Amino acid sequence: MGQASRAIIIENDKVLVMYRNKQGSQYYTLVGGRVAEGETPEDALVREIMEETGLSITTAQLVFVEYHQPPYNEQYIYLCEVAPHADVALDDASEEAQLNKLTVNIHKPQWIDKKAFAKIAFRTPQLQEAIVKAMKKGFPSDAIRL
Repeated sequence: MGQASRAIIIENDKVLVMYRNKQGSQYYTLVGGRVAEGETPEDALVREIMEETGLSITTAQLVFVEYHQPPYNEQYIYLCEVAPHADVALDDASEEAQLNKLTVNIHKPQWIDKKAFAKIAFRTPQLQEAIVKAMKKGFPSDAIRL
């Protein structure tokens, strides 16, 4: 069973998301990705966020566990804080940057206003709804399975 780790990063009333154009299908998802063999979900989270944004995670709290279609059957969703930073950008050596060069699958990290987050074409509406609710009422202290 595949696993993925993803981050909810909120700064200055904006949520960090990954814009995707996958063979013409355009949508948004959270930044993050696959947990490699021998890697913990937390280690994958730190690695993936650095590769996809250049950001360093300072704290991470597991808030949601989401069942997802293969290849990532379980996704661990963390509410994260990051170290002070400049702009977000893909690491040139990352898988996403390499795919962007082929123009088959476009990946672009970007900040979306919290108020607009509920209206974007998010990959998993159930997770989007849970995040919107949590931004209004507070994130859970114990992870919720979606």
